[in-house]
Amino acid sequence: MKEKRTLDFDSLPELNGMDVFIRLDTDLDAKLKKDATFQEVYERSQSALMFICGTNAEDEAWRNAARLRAGLNEFYSLEDAAKRDCKRNCIKEKPVKIHDSKNPLVHLMYLLRHVNVHAQVSNTRVHQTSVISTLGGDAHKIDLGAVILDAPTIDQVQRCNEAIDFYNSADLARATKWIDEVQYVFGIGEVFRRGVSAYCREILMSISSHSQPNPAFERDCAKARSPSI
Repeated sequence: MKEKRTLDFDSLPELNGMDVFIRLDTDLDAKLKKDATFQEVYERSQSALMFICGTNAEDEAWRNAARLRAGLNEFYSLEDAAKRDCKRNCIKEKPVKIHDSKNPLVHLMYLLRHVNVHAQVSNTRVHQTSVISTLGGDAHKIDLGAVILDAPTIDQVQRCNEAIDFYNSADLARATKWIDEVQYVFGIGEVFRRGVSAYCREILMSISSHSQPNPAFERDCAKARSPSI
């Protein structure tokens, strides 16, 4: 029997607000933008958010489904981007892989990416809701057309063999129920934005010890970067 992956439900984000800008969590965005070490990770995270947060209630459902699909693919590419950034910067530590995360949202995005590529398209619809905005200083209610997934998430992820092989069925049921409920608040784009931020933060945390010098490893990197004649 294959070992099941462990999920930590305390790591799920609280969707108690929505950024007016399309970006990673504010502190994380500033850190990655300032530090060029993870340049490709930052660029791909921005690409993921461009698609994911580009869903629009005024557009056709297929366009929004396409944006989510493209965003999930960019999210999935972060894993290899982190490896390349580490290699380019002579960081010996290995960045955390997506399936090593404990965050259920990161895992659901990982599984939904595989479903959308190999099994079926995740269709979308618009849910009319209202939110309280404090933009401008005064709290006021605004109507919002939230783009959400048009089918129970559990039905989608169960089309992925990896979901059956590596996840506890109770954990999957709990995680998918969570995402099905919270997407009604601000839309699935904001939920996925939190997932991209969560994994980028885990990448940084997993290589936090890279500042400790390793002369032998750095010499090997320098040699590898030297142009051959």
